[in-house]
Amino acid sequence: MFNRGPVSVQNASPPQAGLPRFMTAAPGQAPAALGPDAREASQLAILFIEDSLADFTLMRAVLVDAGLNVTAQCVDTETTMRQALAERAWDAIISDHSLPTFSGLRALKVAKEAGFRGPFLIVSGAIGEETAVEAMRAGADDYVMKNNLRRLPPALERGLREVQTRDQRQRAETALASAHDQLNAVFSATPVALFAISRERTVTMWSPACEDLTGLGSADTLSRSFALPSQPDTWKLLTLIAPALDGSEVRGLPFSIETRGEKRELLVSASPLSGSPPSGCVVALSDVTHLAHAQAELSRSESQLRELSRHTERVRENERAELAREIHDDLGALVTRIRADLALARRRSREKETAQLLDEAEQMVASLGEAISRIARAMRPPVLDFGIVAAIEWQARDFAQHTGITVNVHTNQDDLALELEQSIAVFRIFQEALTNVFKHAQATRVDVDLFADDSTLSLEVRDNGIGLSSDALRKGTSFGLRGMMERVHGLGGWMDIGGAPQTGTPPFRGTTLMISIPLNPPTLSLPGGKSPHHEPEDQE
Repeated sequence: MFNRGPVSVQNASPPQAGLPRFMTAAPGQAPAALGPDAREASQLAILFIEDSLADFTLMRAVLVDAGLNVTAQCVDTETTMRQALAERAWDAIISDHSLPTFSGLRALKVAKEAGFRGPFLIVSGAIGEETAVEAMRAGADDYVMKNNLRRLPPALERGLREVQTRDQRQRAETALASAHDQLNAVFSATPVALFAISRERTVTMWSPACEDLTGLGSADTLSRSFALPSQPDTWKLLTLIAPALDGSEVRGLPFSIETRGEKRELLVSASPLSGSPPSGCVVALSDVTHLAHAQAELSRSESQLRELSRHTERVRENERAELAREIHDDLGALVTRIRADLALARRRSREKETAQLLDEAEQMVASLGEAISRIARAMRPPVLDFGIVAAIEWQARDFAQHTGITVNVHTNQDDLALELEQSIAVFRIFQEALTNVFKHAQATRVDVDLFADDSTLSLEVRDNGIGLSSDALRKGTSFGLRGMMERVHGLGGWMDIGGAPQTGTPPFRGTTLMISIPLNPPTLSLPGGKSPHHEPEDQE
C-alpha cells in the first residue's frame, strides 16, 4: 500500500517507461457512449480508492488505452476520500474492495453520504459471489476483477450511460411533477369549474370550483364514473362534450343545471387530451347565471322602454289629432267668418281705396285658411280614416307635387284596415322615408311597394339617389332613423335599410328601406275585390 497522500494524474502526463503497450498508448477518440466528437474536449474526473500505486496506474492506463480522456486522483483512506469529494465533483468512483483500513462497501456509503450520483465501480483481486451481490444491492453499479481489467472501460461507459439515463428520467419526472403541481394550482385557483374525464367517462381531476357548483366533493367524483346530482343533467352534459372525446373542440355551448335548489346557467367548453383517439378531455363550466339575469333584466328594461315609447307616441298622436281638429274646426270656422265679414264690408264700402284694402285682407285670410288646413292635415291627415293604402297614395302624390320627385306606388291591396296604432306608425315611417329622400338622396324617382297577407304587412321604399353611408345609423343625430326603428320594434316587426354610397354620375343604385310588421289581425279586402275609397286632394 502507499500512504503518501492523494495522487493526481492526467492524460497529459506520459506513463512510466517499461509499462505494457496498452498502458503507454496515447489517448484515443471518445467511445460511442459519450459521442465520437465530444470526448476529446471533455475529461472524465475519476476518483480511485486504491492502496496500490501499481494497480492505480494500471487501471488508469487501461482507461486511457480505451480512448478515455481521464483526470484521476487516488486516495486510500476515508479521510482523504471525504476531502477529495468535498474539493470537486467527480464523474465516477473506482474502488478496491478491500483496503487495510477501508473497504469498498464503506467507500460506497461515504460517497452516498456526500451526495455522489455518478457510477461506482468495485475492482478486486478476489471477490466472492455473495460479496459482489451485496455490493450491487448496496448501490454499486458494477464490479470488475483485477485479472480482467479489459472489462473496466465498458463497465465505466455503461455506468455513465445509466447515470445519464437516470438523471434524464429524474429530470423528466421532476418536470412532470412540477407540471402536475402547476396544473393542480390552476385547477384550484381558477373560478371556472374545471374537471377532466377519460374516454371511459371516469373523472380524473375535479376542481374546487366544481365542488362549489355541483355540491360534489373530490371524494365523490375522482376515479368514479362521471355523474351529476341529476341523471338527466349528467346525460345532457356528456352529450355536449362527446365531440371532445372524439378529438374536436367544444366552445361555449349553453347548459343549465339544477343544484342546491337553484337553476344555474352555464357555458360548456371542452378540449381533447393527447392521443388518437384522445385519452379524455378537460371540461370548463363557466357560470353565466348573473349574465343571464342581467340580460333578462335588460330585456325587461328595453321592453318597458319600448312600451313607454309606444305610449308616448300614442299620447302625441292623440294630442296631434285633437289639436288638428281644434285647428280645423275652430280656426277654420273663425277664418270663414272673417272672410265673410270682410266680403260684406268690401261690398258696403263706398271708398275705392277701402274696398281695395278689404279685398287684400280677404285674400290674406284665405291664404291663412289654406295654411291652417295644411297644418291640420300634416298633424293628423284625415285621409288615414280611409285606410293605410289611401293614406300612402295620398302622401305620395302630395310629396311628388311639392318636390317634383316621381313617386310610384304598387300594392296588392285595394283596401287594408289596420289598427289605428299600426296605421299611424306605417304612415309616419313612410313620411320620414320620403323626407330623408328629399333631404339626402338627390333622387329623381321613388318606388313604393306595399304588400300584405293574412299575417304580415311589408313596406319597401326605394330611391335612385346617391345611397346611404354605412355609419349613418351610428350617428348620434340620426333621430329620424332611430325613431323609425323604435316604431317598427314597438309593433313587433323589423326594419332594414341599405345602399352603398355612390360617386360619379347617375344612375345610382340608391337606398332601400324595408319594414315588416305582424298584423293582429288585419281586415283585408276580398281577393280581386274593389273597395272604393275617397282620395280628396284637399281636406278642409
